Amino acid sequence: MMMHLAYCSDNEVFKKDQLRDQQWSYRFPGSGWVTCLYRMASQSGVSLVSGDIAIANIASKKWHPKDVYVIQEMESKDGSNLLALGANAFLITCLEAPIYAPFFYDNIDRFAKNFKFSLGFGFSETLSEVPTSTKNIQFRFPSFYLEDMLEVSLWQDRKKIVLVAANKYKTKQLFIPGNLSMMNVLRQLKSASWQARSAIYKKSLTLSLHDKRLEAIEYFIDKSTLGLYGSGWNAWDDLPITWCKRLKNRINDYYFGLCQNKLETVSEYQFSICFENMIWPGYMTEKIIDCFVAGTIPLYLGAPDIEAMIPKEAFIDMRNFSSFKQVESYMNSMTSDEASVMINAGREYLQTAAGRLHSYEGFAENIMITLLNNSTAIKS
Repeated sequence: MMMHLAYCSDNEVFKKDQLRDQQWSYRFPGSGWVTCLYRMASQSGVSLVSGDIAIANIASKKWHPKDVYVIQEMESKDGSNLLALGANAFLITCLEAPIYAPFFYDNIDRFAKNFKFSLGFGFSETLSEVPTSTKNIQFRFPSFYLEDMLEVSLWQDRKKIVLVAANKYKTKQLFIPGNLSMMNVLRQLKSASWQARSAIYKKSLTLSLHDKRLEAIEYFIDKSTLGLYGSGWNAWDDLPITWCKRLKNRINDYYFGLCQNKLETVSEYQFSICFENMIWPGYMTEKIIDCFVAGTIPLYLGAPDIEAMIPKEAFIDMRNFSSFKQVESYMNSMTSDEASVMINAGREYLQTAAGRLHSYEGFAENIMITLLNNSTAIKS
């Protein structure tokens, strides 16, 4: 009997098997591992489809639910429906931060308890007691295709510093936005409601790094050295009025909108501001890895245990500096030879077993091996 895999996400852009297309995956950073999994599954004699198609195949009697193994993204409804039909609970994943998926984190053991394996943020932490029947697969955030690795450009030919990130501001304080529109008022009420309903959300807001990111933008704009890319940076009216006054009329010459190719854009700069959305153990995303792939030096702030995951020689740890002025002095004093040592350390890390897991190919391979080695145990 043929084994079937179902990748289940509530995101409409991942349904109808759309992630079979690598070019489509490039539109959604972090999703390329699913594209690789489609290929690897086929090579192993396993059919992989998105959850909506798996449900249709079972409804049409094309597939038997007992032959279907579910990979469920957080609390996906398609995944829950497949399990209710009798499919096998193989793997639950979470690649989102607590600040954006608080209700999943609040109920993480309830969602994870029926799965044989878990992969992602939250499962190995002490947010709650995840049942011992769910085993955590070694996790590194998937960030790039192996073919994406860029040649390192000449240090002296680059611009100074870049920040590529969306403006998705969150803070624990209610604030007066730059524009008192109904939409902005509703956002404030929604945040207050979430804080009342979710312990994880309330805690996450106290650990947000969004204000620190704005401070970095302000400082390096003042120095005329910043290139700013990403969505939302022309929507300052969504921010607290204090930040609007400080930044709104100063950013136009430094904001370049969305970048066509993030890695190529980052490679044009010597340094990249890599501040995570929040401080959380183990929460290290693609930001620092993109720098290694592009051959740029990351200024990192986020996971408190970053040195347990990334060699300290490969990045600038913002915790070692008391001010942006101090880190700027360090950056300005760095020679091209010193920069090469740091860049090479990051790229060498990607060649290690743990580093390879950041590639979409390595991430997907890890899942495929786990499935093939445990398919009988998962069914039992």
